Amino acid sequence: MKGDYPRFKATYAHEELVEHFLLSPAEQALIATCRGDVTRHGMAVLLKSVQYLGYFPDDFRQVPQDVKTFIAHQLHLLWDCTEHYPWRSGTHDAHLALIRQHTAFRYPTGQDKRELEQWLRTQGAQDAPTEDELQECAYTRLRTLAIELPAEQELQRIVRAALHGFFQDLYARITTYLSEEVRTALDQLLLVMPGETQSRFEQLKAEPSAPGVKHLQEEITRLETLRALGVPAEALAVVPWKVLQTLKRRAYK
Repeated sequence: MKGDYPRFKATYAHEELVEHFLLSPAEQALIATCRGDVTRHGMAVLLKSVQYLGYFPDDFRQVPQDVKTFIAHQLHLLWDCTEHYPWRSGTHDAHLALIRQHTAFRYPTGQDKRELEQWLRTQGAQDAPTEDELQECAYTRLRTLAIELPAEQELQRIVRAALHGFFQDLYARITTYLSEEVRTALDQLLLVMPGETQSRFEQLKAEPSAPGVKHLQEEITRLETLRALGVPAEALAVVPWKVLQTLKRRAYK
């Protein structure tokens, strides 16, 4: 689903295996520098995993069997050797370093994360104003910069902080266009008056009633109430269209 943290699928069609996990001649040459079938296979799986996911898996059990077998056959191996790969070792560390050098991917630093949050807040969110959309935007941005994805929860925190900051900045910018009288009038819409069960705002956003002269007059009254607030057109001119639609959907929830 859109916005989901990248993960392997359970299974892949042959065409998908070829598209995502076929080793290029340059990659074959890199892998050939490793000694032994186990280390060659392990490095190949790590290489194709980071290219596909944008980060290295924590364990080869996360990689589907058909992917490991497809890669093994390209190395002229009859079966999956990754079970015996020395995961927590200097060999594993050396493989990560070689892959990063070959692909130009690098581990995200604290500075990278801060810069990503700032970029999402000031640029990405204008065209991706929901959490799922901004998450996708973050994936694309990091891949463009050849930076590995942070852990899932850390990336979610960055995206949520950026989105919250974006809307806070937007609200502050809109507020500068509103006079004190307009702000007071907007605040009044949110109050539930004595004897009422809903605020004026809740009444204004209620679904239109059935057709008829009486109900038409009610809709005209709603429109006149909104116009009487005196919100200047330029206040919303600073809001990107997609963001405006998002705010509209929020208001009607």
